[in-house]
Amino acid sequence: DLSSGINAEYGDKNPSLKTVVNKLSTIHSKYRFFDMEVLAGEENFETTAIEHKLRFSMDFSKVYWNSKLGTEHRRVVDCIPTGSIVLDMFCGIGPFALPLAKKGCRVHANDLNPESYKWLLKNVSLNRIPSQHITCYNCDGREFVRNFAGPIDHVIMNLPASATHFLDVFRGLYSGSDVGKEHRTIRVFCYHFAPTEAPESSTLAAVREVLGCEPENASVHLVRKTAPKTWMTCAQFTVPIEVLRDESVSKKTKVDS
Repeated sequence: DLSSGINAEYGDKNPSLKTVVNKLSTIHSKYRFFDMEVLAGEENFETTAIEHKLRFSMDFSKVYWNSKLGTEHRRVVDCIPTGSIVLDMFCGIGPFALPLAKKGCRVHANDLNPESYKWLLKNVSLNRIPSQHITCYNCDGREFVRNFAGPIDHVIMNLPASATHFLDVFRGLYSGSDVGKEHRTIRVFCYHFAPTEAPESSTLAAVREVLGCEPENASVHLVRKTAPKTWMTCAQFTVPIEVLRDESVSKKTKVDS
């Protein structure tokens, strides 16, 4: 049968493999993990992946992890200067947060999934990340950003199925705060699923629709094709200061909505 065939194929040739699984569905809409079945080996989904000299432990059945995104993780980490204050809204088990903290950024890492949060804390300890470089949170993404007190340099929004819908969190974010008195803008890395036909323009259109204005210094990076007609993209842009301060652009947007 299929199971014995897989055992023979993988077990004999790769004795280090303990478990072979098959994904049964698309990604879980709330907590970002896949239902899966064991095809061969032990029913044990705990494992450790190594990416850019960091170790990421996880229960693969309860969190999101994709080793194909290692190059993208490194690209974004290299884009952010050491010493930056970074909010990772949908951080998972830390593929952006840990290397950023390791290089000396001040990272605030959040994920709604309690399992992701649990493994994030374990991975911070596993990689000996200094506590002064990272703080971990387990809450809704909008709540995380709105309740954050202090300056922000960069925000990473790695939830391509719906990240653009969260861009409204920036409208009036600095309203009534001391941070808003400074001319301190925020650089955003927002992931999106776009059609293969004109993925760059459709990604920026999705950003404009929710942000309520033209983003500044905007570009779109094509990350990878996830399906024959779908690109995973990353919109990189600066949130205009008038949006953060809730001046003319954001007020008009609130009235229109």
